[in-house]
Amino acid sequence: MTATDQSRTKSTYSLQWNQFRILRPEEDRATFRNRTGLTAADLEGALVLDAGCGMGRYLRMAAELGARAIGLDLSEAVRAARELTADLPGVSLTRGDLLRPPFAAGSFDHIYSLGVLDHTPDPRAAFLALARLLKPGGRIVIWVYPRERPLLEAVVRVHRGVSTRLPVSWLLTLSRLMAPVGGWKRRLMASPRRLVNRAGVALHLLTYGVSMHPDPEVRVCDTLDWYAPRYLSRHTREEVLAWFGAAGLVEVVDLSAGQVFHHEGQGHGINLAGRRPG
Repeated sequence: MTATDQSRTKSTYSLQWNQFRILRPEEDRATFRNRTGLTAADLEGALVLDAGCGMGRYLRMAAELGARAIGLDLSEAVRAARELTADLPGVSLTRGDLLRPPFAAGSFDHIYSLGVLDHTPDPRAAFLALARLLKPGGRIVIWVYPRERPLLEAVVRVHRGVSTRLPVSWLLTLSRLMAPVGGWKRRLMASPRRLVNRAGVALHLLTYGVSMHPDPEVRVCDTLDWYAPRYLSRHTREEVLAWFGAAGLVEVVDLSAGQVFHHEGQGHGINLAGRRPG
């Protein structure tokens, strides 16, 4: 990662997670449960790494379920995470790079990284670096963006080819201006009327990165998260499975099978877990 790219990444997430300290406890718990598969029985007394913790919403979930939880993030988002988890004695926070995590090999019982590896310059290398931190028998869970159909991929390339050249402050303003569009998409695509529904699908294609979350403020945050980061990679299931194989992990499972989203429009992704032998 060049100094310019690292600066962009830090500024994006420092702004995003210190400005948007949005908690939706019911949704956060459901998302954590869906995307990690972790329960209180798994986490009680375990040493857990939240790799790319952002503002710390999932870090808090892990700690509330009994984990000794460490949050790692490259940006000043750790300030927001520290404030969010200040009442939980089992939490600590560290600034650092997922490609060079500042921990000894074989340290953690559980590691999860949800929607973070795809914002690094080399997601595979970051995954392998994290997998080395697992204790024998330890488990890692990741969620990354899926590769879409060619037409959608082309739209994404065009949009982000422009957006990643704009100042993050401009993109924040644009994300606020586009927030109503996400609401329109939700309503149109939910319509039983065929032509109205198709209009919603067409609008979604043209504004693919604009979030459809029911909460307008979350929409702004999620839209910024799509357009602002320097890196946003998409992957196939087979590609990500190969990462687990390269790391020597076993008992690899697809957590996305049978997932029920908390709301319509919640992002789908590649969501796999695996265990280090031993």
